[in-house]
Amino acid sequence: MFFNLFKKSGQDQEQKQAFEDKPPKPVESAPAVAVKHKPVSLPLEFLSRLIPIGKLPTEALEKLPLHAATFAPGATIFKQGTYNDSLIYLVKGIVYLEAPNGSGQEITTGTLKALCPLTFGAKHQLTAFAKSDVMVIYVGSDQVSGKPNPRANFLADPELAPPVLKTNAFFKLFCRFYQSGNLVIPSLPSVAVKLRTAMQGDIGINEAVKIISLDPAITAKLIQISNGALYQTTVPSTSCLAAVSRLGLSTTRTIVTSISLRHLFSSQQPEVNKRVQNIWKQSLRVSSISQVLAGLTKAATPDQALLAGLVHNIGLLPILKFAETLKPDHFKLTDLDVCLPLIQAQLGSMILSDWGFTESLVNIPLEVEDWFHYESNKLDLTDIVLLAKYHSLLANNSNTELPLLSTLPAYQKLGNNSLSPDMSLQVLQDAKQQIAEAMALFTG
Repeated sequence: MFFNLFKKSGQDQEQKQAFEDKPPKPVESAPAVAVKHKPVSLPLEFLSRLIPIGKLPTEALEKLPLHAATFAPGATIFKQGTYNDSLIYLVKGIVYLEAPNGSGQEITTGTLKALCPLTFGAKHQLTAFAKSDVMVIYVGSDQVSGKPNPRANFLADPELAPPVLKTNAFFKLFCRFYQSGNLVIPSLPSVAVKLRTAMQGDIGINEAVKIISLDPAITAKLIQISNGALYQTTVPSTSCLAAVSRLGLSTTRTIVTSISLRHLFSSQQPEVNKRVQNIWKQSLRVSSISQVLAGLTKAATPDQALLAGLVHNIGLLPILKFAETLKPDHFKLTDLDVCLPLIQAQLGSMILSDWGFTESLVNIPLEVEDWFHYESNKLDLTDIVLLAKYHSLLANNSNTELPLLSTLPAYQKLGNNSLSPDMSLQVLQDAKQQIAEAMALFTG
């Protein structure tokens, strides 16, 4: 299946996440029966934790029409391939989700996965059985359609921040710094800026080569990338002119920007630098996987996906740069680690806007924070990066708990694309090799 793309054999955490383990089937399943849905009221505290409906305004959440149904052990809750018009959440009991190939996994009340819908989309991707006495609730898909509300700016108004941040010493320090207007937006290296500025006019390949050649390191890396698997022809590039001619101006600009980002990921403070380097490695993994997925799905060009993956968490940089200016006794590193994932998205969008990137890239840091982001029925650049981020976390043995892949709108948009849930093992192996090559190009 698709989500085995970056699965490492013998790793228990990944095995529990994937469907390949083929755990024992639940009690003998009963046929699907007509179930009477009864209106139900649930505490606002519980509803606010559900993904994605918990992001609705409080007033909307309080008025949300809910219906509940109960199932005895062995009963079929829904069948794979049948139509669906609701988000279905587990409230009580244990549900067994079965894939078409017979493999599956359990969802138990009280876990993160139980806060995510058991099914999402116009058709059920899996079959769900009750493994115990089960209660589920149904929320009409039309109740959560459309774009999500803008993310609250915790930095501008700390009162909007979640409780875990309100008592965080580093968050308080960074908020004061942000509100003072002293936040410094990191700058791209001059060659990347000059090339992007020049290409706003009508320049040719020779003019682009003159600009790029001002930086020998970028020139060498560009030639190396042009000879990679994605762009290689029978005659290798041996000069900047040959590389730019092969790649084209648009792709060259994107790759030069991507190469330039590496220079931003450094810190003089050892503990901060450790985190900066980990972020760079994560960015590389996500960008490399994004590049491969773009080539397989044709939803975006590989170079666009590469850049989008590299900048998806760029908002972490100014936070870490600020931490570098503080004395070690001013904050705890654990406080910093709590803040990073919660406040970086808006900063990332701000940075990319300041750099003059396109709207689709400016929105990436905000949109990939939401596993259930949904813009349209068409697979797009955000979907590519979301899927890449998911598999990067999965393959890297991350402690991050992930929702069910089958419930993600990005996954469900794959449809009949070349990248399908039943992609052959050979194609998956080829993809892993491409990822390794892409990773190697941007290290060092």
